[in-house]
Amino acid sequence: MSNPITQNRLLFEQLYTHAPIGIAVASHVNGRWLQLNPAFCEMLGYREDELIDKSIIHMIYEADLDMDSFRSEFYDMTNGVTMMYETEFRLKRKNNTLLWACVRACIVKDEMTDEPIYLLVQAADISKQKEAEERLIIQRQKLEESSQISRMLTESSLDMIAIHDADVERTFKYISPACEIMLGYQPEELVGHSGLSVIYPEDIPLVKAYVTGQIQGLAPDRISYRLRHKDGSPVWVDTLTQYVYDEQGNLQEMIAVTRDMTARKQEELRQQEYQSLFDYNPLGVASLAPDGKLLKANSGQEQLTGHTKEELLGGSFEHLIDPVDLEKTRYYFEESVKGKAQSYEIGLIHKDGQRIETNVINVPIILEGQVVGVFGITSDITESKRYVEEIENLSYERALILNAMSEGVIGLDRDGHIIFANPAATEMMDFCPSAKNGMPFEEIILQMQSEGIPYPTNETPIVKAVREGRSLPRSESVFWRQDGSSFLAEFQLKPIMDQGKTRGAVLVFRDMTSVNEIIRAKEVAEHADKAKSEFLAIMSHELRTPLNGIMGMAHLLKETELDEEQHGFAEIIIDSGESLLHILNEILDFSKIEAGKMDLAREAVDLREMTAGVMELFALRASEKNIELYCEISDQVPERMRGDETRIRQVLINLVGNAVKFTDKGNIQIHMNVHPAECENEERLTLAFTVKDTGIGIPLEKQHQLFQSFSQLDPSINRKYGGTGLGLAISRKLVELMGGAIGVQSDAGEGAEFYFTLSLERWNDESGDLIEESNEVSELTDQSHQAAGIKILVAEDQQLNSHLMEEMLRKHGGVCDIVENGEEAVKALEREHYDLIFMDIKMPIMDGIEATCKIRQTHPEIPVIAAITAFVGATDREACLKCGMQDFISKPFSSQEIRRVMNTWVPFIRAHQKNVKSNFEVT
Repeated sequence: MSNPITQNRLLFEQLYTHAPIGIAVASHVNGRWLQLNPAFCEMLGYREDELIDKSIIHMIYEADLDMDSFRSEFYDMTNGVTMMYETEFRLKRKNNTLLWACVRACIVKDEMTDEPIYLLVQAADISKQKEAEERLIIQRQKLEESSQISRMLTESSLDMIAIHDADVERTFKYISPACEIMLGYQPEELVGHSGLSVIYPEDIPLVKAYVTGQIQGLAPDRISYRLRHKDGSPVWVDTLTQYVYDEQGNLQEMIAVTRDMTARKQEELRQQEYQSLFDYNPLGVASLAPDGKLLKANSGQEQLTGHTKEELLGGSFEHLIDPVDLEKTRYYFEESVKGKAQSYEIGLIHKDGQRIETNVINVPIILEGQVVGVFGITSDITESKRYVEEIENLSYERALILNAMSEGVIGLDRDGHIIFANPAATEMMDFCPSAKNGMPFEEIILQMQSEGIPYPTNETPIVKAVREGRSLPRSESVFWRQDGSSFLAEFQLKPIMDQGKTRGAVLVFRDMTSVNEIIRAKEVAEHADKAKSEFLAIMSHELRTPLNGIMGMAHLLKETELDEEQHGFAEIIIDSGESLLHILNEILDFSKIEAGKMDLAREAVDLREMTAGVMELFALRASEKNIELYCEISDQVPERMRGDETRIRQVLINLVGNAVKFTDKGNIQIHMNVHPAECENEERLTLAFTVKDTGIGIPLEKQHQLFQSFSQLDPSINRKYGGTGLGLAISRKLVELMGGAIGVQSDAGEGAEFYFTLSLERWNDESGDLIEESNEVSELTDQSHQAAGIKILVAEDQQLNSHLMEEMLRKHGGVCDIVENGEEAVKALEREHYDLIFMDIKMPIMDGIEATCKIRQTHPEIPVIAAITAFVGATDREACLKCGMQDFISKPFSSQEIRRVMNTWVPFIRAHQKNVKSNFEVT
C-alpha cells in the first residue's frame, strides 16, 4: 500500500506543474522567489532560473504599487489577522509589456509549530477581462454622455417628445416639458394617462387609422391632426412616430415627436382666404411686377378685358390702356411702386376694341420694407359714370327725365346740404323737397353703423365722402327716415366737378326692400304648381278610366270569335288606345320633370338585354318598312350597371322610334360604347349611345328646336308623322337628370345621328343587391277554373270598369261582388268573407287608401288587396303598399295584368285556405 503523504505530494506536484494559472513560492522573510510553475513563467515570459531569488516587488508595475498598503496587508497575513491577501495589478513581462493579473497570496505555516514557512502566490492573467471592462466603461461613458445630450435636447426642444405604451389608450410613459407650451399641461399631469385624451375628439378615428396603417406599412411617416389644449382650443400638429418591438416582434412602445403647426396652419388659411379673395373677386384683380408686367390675373380681369390669362400674363399693362389715359396711368403706377396706394379712373380698351370706363386701385406689395410688386384692382364703372355724367350735365329737358326716374336722386353741396331731390327720392324718404332744400343730409336720411349705433354728426360715410370729394362705389345700406321707419337701399355717390373743382355730389339710390313681393310671387307660383299637379292627377284619372274601358273591352272583343275585318277593327281600337296612353304618359312625365319630382331608381341594369328588348319592340315596324335595324355594343361595356332601366329604355325608345318613323329606306344603327375619358374611373362609367338613321334628316337652322317642349320642325311633318313634340324634350331632361348630355348631328336629306351620354354607377357583385328575377308563375294550362272557389270583391265607382273587371275575372272562373266605394267595401267584408279585393284608389265617400287601412285593422293578410288606379307614379305605389295593399295595377289594365295578379296570389290564397282548414280539423 502506498504512503498517503507521498500520494498527496505527487498530486500537488501534478497540479503545480500543469495548472493553467501561475503558482509560485516566495520567501515570507525577504519576498524573493523560491520556485515558480511553468504557467507563471510563461505568463511573465521568463525562465524559472531567471526569476529565482528575484524580488516580487520588482515585477509589479510601479504605478500600481502602494507599498504602505502592501506592507500592511503582508503584516496582517503573517501575524494571522487575515488568511489571504487578494488584489489586482499589472505585472511587468520580460519584453517590457504589461499584463493585468489577479493575485492571491497566503502564508503557509508549519503544522507542528505554526511558524511561517513560505509565501504561496497564485496569479491569473485577466488582461482580456480588463480590456473588456475598459471598453465597457468607455461605452458606458459615451452612452451616459449621449443620454445626457439626448435628455438635454429633449428637455430643451420646442417639439413635444413622448413615449407611449402599446396599449389601446396609448398611455403616456414619458413626455417632454414642451407639452406645457404646446398643450398647457405639466408633464406629470399627462404621464400615466391616456394619450388619446389630448387628441381633438373629431380626429381620434383619423389618428387610430394612421397608427394601424403605419404598423402595417401602409401609411406615410407623418400625420397632421389636432390636439386639444388644456383650455379646450384646437392645436394643429405634425407628428412623426417610431415603433419599438421586442425580439418576438411584439409592439412595446411608440416614440412620437410632435411639432406645433398651428401658426403654419393659420398662415395657410390666410393664404387660402387671400387666394379666394383673389380668384373669386368679381372685380378684375391682377398682380404686377414693378416694371408693369402682369404676373397673375383672376377671372374678373379676363372678363373685364376680354383677354385670356395666357394673353395677359407676362405682358405689360400698357397695351390694355386707352392711349389717351396712358401717361396718367403710368404716373399713378409709378407712385404705387414708390409705396403709395393710388385710386384713379381711366379707360381700358377691350379686346373687341371698345373703351371701358374703369376705376383702378393700386396697392403696393411691400415685403421687408421693399416694394416688390403692385396689386391692381379694377372695376367697371362705365354705366355708373355715364349715368352720373348725364346728371352732371342736367338741363331742363334732362331734368324731366330725372323726375321720371324710379331711382332716388339727391344733389348735395360740398357741406352735405341738399340742393335738389327728384320725386322718387322725396317719395322714398317721405319729405317735401321745397321745405328741405338747404337742410343737412343727415337730418333727412340717417345711416347707422353695423352695430345699430348712429354715426356721429358729420361722420356718416356719405357726408364724409361729399366733403372729401370722393366717390362711393355701388353698395347697400339701411336708410332711416325721420319717422323711424327704414328700408334697404342700393346707392352710389359721385362728385360733381366743375372746371376741375368739386362742387358737391349726386347720390343715386333705390329701394331694395322687395322681399315681401318675392315671397308673394313664390307663394303664387307654388300654388299654381300645386294646382297644375292636382289638375294633371285628376285628368290622368278621368282620362284613364274611360280609356281603361275602351282598351279592356277591345281586348275582350279580340278574344271572341271575329272575322278578319272585325279583328282588324279591334286592333285599330287597341292601337289607338295605346297611342292615346303614350301621349298621356308623355304629358305626365314632362310635368313631373318640370316640377322637379321625377325620382330615378338605382337598380341593376342589363344593358344588352334592355337594348335587345328595344330592338325587338321596333323589329316588326322596321321590317314592314324594309329598313335594316341592327345594334352594336362594345366589349368594354359591362354586363351590368346601376341606374334607372325604365328611363334609359324610355330615351332609347324615343330615339329609335323617331328613327323608324322618319326613315323610309336604308338602315338604323344603334351603338353603345364606353366614353374614352372615363375608362379608368373606379366608381362610375360614362356610356355613349348613338342612334343613326338614313331618314329625312334635319336642317341645321332648325336643330335648335329639336329638344324644346311641344316643338315641331314643320307643320307638314306634324301632319304626316304626328306626335306631341314632347318626346325629345323629355329625353333631354331625362338624360340631364341622369348626369349626361344629348345632341344631334344631321343635315337635310342626309339622315340624322342622335347621341347621348349617361354617367352610371359601376355594378358591384359584392354589394349585396340582387337583380330582381322574373318570378312569374307559369300560366295555368286551363285558366277557366283558376279562380274557382275564390271569393272576389271589386270596389270601383265606374260601372264600365267594374263590368270590364267582372268579364275578365269570369274568364278565370271567378265570380265577384261589386261595390261602388270604399265604405261599401268595408261593410261587405263585415258581412262575409272575401279572399281577394280589387280596390280602386279614387272613389267617392271613402277612397281605396282609407278603406284598406280600415280593413287591415281586422284582416291583416287575407283578403289580398290589389290596387287599381290611374295614378301611376312611384309615390302612388308606395302609398298603396304602405297602407297594406299587396299588389298594384294601373289603368288602363289588361287581361295580362289580371292574369299576373291571379297567378301571383291564387296559390297564396289556396295555401292559406288549406292552413285554416287543417287548423279547424285539429281543433
